[in-house]
Amino acid sequence: MSLAGSLMLGLVLAWVLGGSIWLLTTRRYRVTQSPRFAMDLLGFPVELAQSLFGRTGVPYALLLPNMLIFGLFTFTPMILNFYVSFTGGSSIILYDRPFVGLEKYADIFRCENYLIPKSCSNAGYNFFTGLYNTLLFVVIQVPIMCSVALVTALVVNRNIRGRGFWRAMFFYPVMLSPVVIANIWNWVLNRKGVLNASLDGAQGALNALAGASGFDMVVTVILAVVLIVVTERALRASNEPSLAWTAVFALIFVALVAWSNPASALGLKGSFLPGLGLAIVLLMIVSKGGRLARIALLVAAAACAAMLLSIQFSTVFDLGRYRPVNWLVTPNTGWPFFWLVFVFCWSHMGFYMLILLAGLQAIPHDLYEAAKMDATRPARAFRRITLPLIMPTLTVVVILSLIRSFQIFDEVYLLTGGGPGRETYMIVQNIYEVAFTDSQPDYGQAAAGSVLMAVVIAIFTFFQLWLTRRQSEL
Repeated sequence: MSLAGSLMLGLVLAWVLGGSIWLLTTRRYRVTQSPRFAMDLLGFPVELAQSLFGRTGVPYALLLPNMLIFGLFTFTPMILNFYVSFTGGSSIILYDRPFVGLEKYADIFRCENYLIPKSCSNAGYNFFTGLYNTLLFVVIQVPIMCSVALVTALVVNRNIRGRGFWRAMFFYPVMLSPVVIANIWNWVLNRKGVLNASLDGAQGALNALAGASGFDMVVTVILAVVLIVVTERALRASNEPSLAWTAVFALIFVALVAWSNPASALGLKGSFLPGLGLAIVLLMIVSKGGRLARIALLVAAAACAAMLLSIQFSTVFDLGRYRPVNWLVTPNTGWPFFWLVFVFCWSHMGFYMLILLAGLQAIPHDLYEAAKMDATRPARAFRRITLPLIMPTLTVVVILSLIRSFQIFDEVYLLTGGGPGRETYMIVQNIYEVAFTDSQPDYGQAAAGSVLMAVVIAIFTFFQLWLTRRQSEL
């Protein structure tokens, strides 16, 4: 029998024998009272704790085993890891590792310029490359994750058809293993994967459509119909345009500005950022309501019609032969990093959605009924009711997402392996490779890197808590 099995058997025997002796010496039972004896034996630890520590000490006594296990498997490894960061050698046994002080930390910080990892030593180059990639991943991924989770929670919290099904579907990826997730998306994103096959098929359909009736005319008509439908939906409200449909219109507006490139007439390069700025201004005007909102939307629709007529689709779309892209290993394109963010959000968003959904369901429905009686617009109700009341839950989601993003390892290691080059090389992968995959494992260097990573996570977490607490006090 294993050591764990022996310990469990000893604990059960001590419980049964000790409890039986204690109960039989303090109470008297009849043969017909055997069920009562069994129940008393089951609750024996509680009675023993109450007799030893008193009624007020029982909660602490019941928490003691859990705290001992937590300390054994959490605090003890943390302390040992901190000690290992001050030692050298290749042995995993603590008393065989010589004490070297801050040498491992000095190797990491031996740099001419900390913002340029190539100017660092080998240890510093790998560490700071992983750290900067991880910080970039956190800055991009955390806002996207929290925003998507919040929007999804708001949607599935409404009384929609199949609400339970959609909740389960959004949560389903959370239950999948990272290995399964990586295999699924490798199957989708490799050179001969589903995505390339779909794009190749779509381009074949466009070529056939262009040959049959002229590509310019077909796409122009399709986009014109979409614009008419979206604009009509946005303006069909009795008083003010719909903010949701205006957001859809804004996305089409940005795409049309980028494609038609009206800035080229002025000798300027790039129209995406001006189009995005105009779309944001349009959304701000519509969110405030009033007569100006309908006028602004109509002006934007007229501008879309003018841009649609000016677009030369034959030059915008390359209808030549589609060349498959290996989305995960093509360097200097940003696609590996993009798909890493996408896959991470896809696989973890359901967990944070569930937390936010619980927070939304805790908001009293009477508040929304009162706002509806006062003719409050949905956007204003969200800003004044939903967002302030969901803020504590949203803070928890942001902190959990922040910590989990810093700890990303499984998905990136299985999808890209840190490549191409060092584009997706993360800090946890650096710690893992230094400790376990190098020809000469350096446990002290890996431990020092993990301590520094813990410090960075703590700084971000405390800053987020301080910012949230300050906002709640205002």
